[in-house]
Amino acid sequence: MKILVFNDYCVVGNMALKANISVLSQNGHEVFGLPTKIFSSNMSYKDYISFYMPNFSEIVKKIFEIQKIDAIYIGFIDDEEIFEIIKDILQKFKGKVILDTILGDNGVKYSGTTTEQIDFYRELLKFADVVTPNLTEAMLLTNYNKIFSEIERKDVEKIAKNLLEMGVKRIIIKSFEKNNILNTLCFSENTIKWFESKKIDIKICGTGDVFSSLVTSELVKGEKLENSIQKIQTLLFENIIKQEKQDGLNEIQLENFKIGE
Repeated sequence: MKILVFNDYCVVGNMALKANISVLSQNGHEVFGLPTKIFSSNMSYKDYISFYMPNFSEIVKKIFEIQKIDAIYIGFIDDEEIFEIIKDILQKFKGKVILDTILGDNGVKYSGTTTEQIDFYRELLKFADVVTPNLTEAMLLTNYNKIFSEIERKDVEKIAKNLLEMGVKRIIIKSFEKNNILNTLCFSENTIKWFESKKIDIKICGTGDVFSSLVTSELVKGEKLENSIQKIQTLLFENIIKQEKQDGLNEIQLENFKIGE
């Protein structure tokens, strides 16, 4: 399948667009990655620099002239012009749409996240076949007002229901931690299903990008996501537990993310 990915590109670091292209390619897809913004590194590094992709609109137009796109994956957006271009595409697009909101983690917004950015994602929800926020991002999208550490499963299900009412067809909320277990909710009009995974006590950048890329792969292949999430979590766990850890910043290694049968 041919997948167009809109996401930021980090020159240093295995995440964002770099992770999307690697994981989707490993799973047999042809990927066209167009940066919404280019960073020297992810924001964990000191004194990173960034700039927007020049001639974004012209490049998008050429892609659609050359290729028939089966699915669109949307990640980082923080620019109104780029948002409007993507929204215009989605209004006419007939394939699958995956929305991976990039807003925050562990109960805190990222330093650069703005109200405008949250509004961009809210407006795109109605075009999405699936949205893959972590719990923090899901709370920001729905303006769910509760202390992060006091969130329970019933709260996560309420948040997912709110997202469903905002127009998205399926919701996968990840990174809900309870009793040292990571919980993932798969929610749609007809599905409420929970998945559990052991927590590995280390922060590794890029795991969310890999997770959402694997969800995208399964969706465009026509797999039922409620049957895919456990496979995805197991694959992530097996890769993370094997990779060599270092002091300071750890980044996901991208070599072994083909989903088995």
